[in-house]
Amino acid sequence: MRRRFQYKKMIILAVLVAASVALMNVTGKPQNGPSFWGSLFQKASKPVSSAYLAVKDRFQSLKVAFADKEALIRKNEELEANLRQLRGLESKIQEVEAENKRLRDLLGFQENAPGDYLVAEVFGRDPSKWFSSVSIAAGSEQGIEPDAAVVCQAGLVGRILSVGDNLSTVLLLTDPESGVGAVVQRSRDLGVVLGGGGPESLTARFFSKDADVQVGDLIVTSGMGSKFPEGLLIGEVVSVRTPQPGLVKEAIVRPSVDFEHLEEVMVVGR
Repeated sequence: MRRRFQYKKMIILAVLVAASVALMNVTGKPQNGPSFWGSLFQKASKPVSSAYLAVKDRFQSLKVAFADKEALIRKNEELEANLRQLRGLESKIQEVEAENKRLRDLLGFQENAPGDYLVAEVFGRDPSKWFSSVSIAAGSEQGIEPDAAVVCQAGLVGRILSVGDNLSTVLLLTDPESGVGAVVQRSRDLGVVLGGGGPESLTARFFSKDADVQVGDLIVTSGMGSKFPEGLLIGEVVSVRTPQPGLVKEAIVRPSVDFEHLEEVMVVGR
């Protein structure tokens, strides 16, 4: 009985020693690496750590992307502002080029036509009388006188109605009160051209019922009277009629001047 008890004590002692060795192996830290529990923790936390690093990298990427996007937006706004400036500059250049062309045409007209001419800018119109008169930026200080003929490179515009120091009013050829002595350039039949038909229609009334006038004939100033020089182009005949039997002929004349878009004119000197 006593011997069996001694064996039992030896077995328990052996088990304790083995357990101690095992526990030391489990909890002890190797010289060149983590402990068992540390290694176990690293393995368990690796997926979480990887996920965290992936989220962090993604956040950094998005942060950089947002910063790049804001920079691109600012750059785009700058480019759009520059484009608007360029378009405005292009529009101004086109206006200057168009003005230069008109002035070159006027200069060419001056060089080829006899007499003195003063170029003046059209700067005002009465909306209720759009095709009756215009205001020009020239007056008595520039040598403008009442009743002086006003022309452009396309032909006769009208005459000076009133004069101020630095501005004048031009009575347009299309006004109902306007009238000018005229002649058919081809046949030399005389008449008078009257306004009142709008910007695209003048009426030519001839002194003879047998006047030789045809569609396509050019009508020019006759030079009779003192208001308009001879030979200024008025327009082209588009139709001919006799209002009633025995009366003189009439012709509808399309003006050579674009009265809707007058910007510069020339005043004929005395």
